[in-house]
Amino acid sequence: MGLTLIPRSATDDATLSSVPAAVASLPVPNLQVTDRGLVARWLANSVEIKANLPAARRVGGVVIWRHTLTTSASWRVRMYDGLDYGGTLQFDSGVIAAVRMKALGDLDWGIDPLGAAVDGADYSYITLANDAVVRSMRIDVVDSAASQVQIGRLFAGPLIRPEFGFNWDSELSWERETRRTRTAAGGLRVESGGRWRRLKLQLDWITDNERTAFANLLRDTGDSREIWLSARTGDGGRLEVDHALLGILSSNQPLTRRQGLRYTHPIEIEEA
Repeated sequence: MGLTLIPRSATDDATLSSVPAAVASLPVPNLQVTDRGLVARWLANSVEIKANLPAARRVGGVVIWRHTLTTSASWRVRMYDGLDYGGTLQFDSGVIAAVRMKALGDLDWGIDPLGAAVDGADYSYITLANDAVVRSMRIDVVDSAASQVQIGRLFAGPLIRPEFGFNWDSELSWERETRRTRTAAGGLRVESGGRWRRLKLQLDWITDNERTAFANLLRDTGDSREIWLSARTGDGGRLEVDHALLGILSSNQPLTRRQGLRYTHPIEIEEA
């Protein structure tokens, strides 16, 4: 599937509720906040999350980010064109695995058990073939091997899936706020801060049909709001996980017309 983006979240201004209720100090609205230190937590092994949107919105992808689900977990997403699950069902993912497991060739034999999760796979996503027009969503999460469910972020919105992928010379880096000092004797001391990823891509074949979606991304989201980006969607394993970020554009780079109906655009995104 290659590159996919959710340029804005339709659920950030939704009314969220859940059954059972979340822990009082870690409530459901934490799913709408850009803060790694905030999560929503339920003291149960299953939860139903309801999202009522303030108006009809297009949704083509749904992500639950920074969760603690095990490989026994499953989830299901349903979308409706009316409030409170009313109107017509627009999409039903069915029950699907929430955590991807390592392929046989990815296992560290003698260390990993069969069915081990892909390292760093603390998110789950679904994408639709075409955006659905939605007023309410139901997300069911079940983890029979756990005593609680914890999720850091819910991100759902329209999907951008360019026909042509990015250039081969992409850059992925892990960065830290690191402070280095020397002692009186000349020894080196290092204080390591938080870690985040930075991903750089170059799109050289944006079509005229895709121009509007990218223009909306730059105008409405820009370098001040989160987007979800998966550069290697469908590739599986650690390659896909490493190239999936919920982050903010480092800068609002221009969308440039090169020739005919072809546009180019550089993307640099920092993990939020």
